[in-house]
Amino acid sequence: MKIQAWALAGMVILGSGCISSIRTSSRSFLDAKESEALLQGGTDDAARRLTELMSKRGFPVTEKQVRRDGSLVYVFKGQRTAMTTVSGSDIVSGTTKTVGSVFFVLLTPREDGVTRMDLIGKPTMDGHAVCSDAPPAWVPSCDENVVVDSLWNGRHQMTGKEEAEAIRGMLLELELGQTSGPGALIARPEAPPEAPSQPTCVASEHPDWASASAVEKKKLLELCRAPSAQAATAN
Repeated sequence: MKIQAWALAGMVILGSGCISSIRTSSRSFLDAKESEALLQGGTDDAARRLTELMSKRGFPVTEKQVRRDGSLVYVFKGQRTAMTTVSGSDIVSGTTKTVGSVFFVLLTPREDGVTRMDLIGKPTMDGHAVCSDAPPAWVPSCDENVVVDSLWNGRHQMTGKEEAEAIRGMLLELELGQTSGPGALIARPEAPPEAPSQPTCVASEHPDWASASAVEKKKLLELCRAPSAQAATAN
């Protein structure tokens, strides 16, 4: 994957911001159900298909871990971009941090010849994965928090959104790919149906209903049909 360098030449930083840790992952944008799938065949079949899809996105496999229950954790890692920050007035200096991604994939074999796949992605800085809040138990523990200056211009690259989009795109490619054979997608969890919206109030019980004009009554009816948060704002 081509690394793009974003140089903020000419920018003068007069003071340092607060130092804070980055604790993000793809789960901020894709929940656990949206990050899993069932693949035909054993774990080796799933691993080969997954390695193909991740490698073409610039994230080759770097590690394999065997768990006590027979499941496997594969790690895929790669670079996405290089962020260069220029600072100083009389003497100008620049620092470059490399932003990348790491993906952890749990492959769990089932007795029916199907492999369950669970995915989570995290941003990396200079090769170090960020920690995240309440990660799945099967995700290897992080070494230490990744901390940056609050003024650092690369924070928007480390929200977990890029990792979520990569996972979403890979699952979509599985849907559009082979329909049978080892590594083929069998099923993805369906999103739960949205609950039907309920009126937030009864328009005819509004104190102004009796004296309201037709236009005003229409507005009252629309207000009661609006979601509760929107209705509260309008009030």
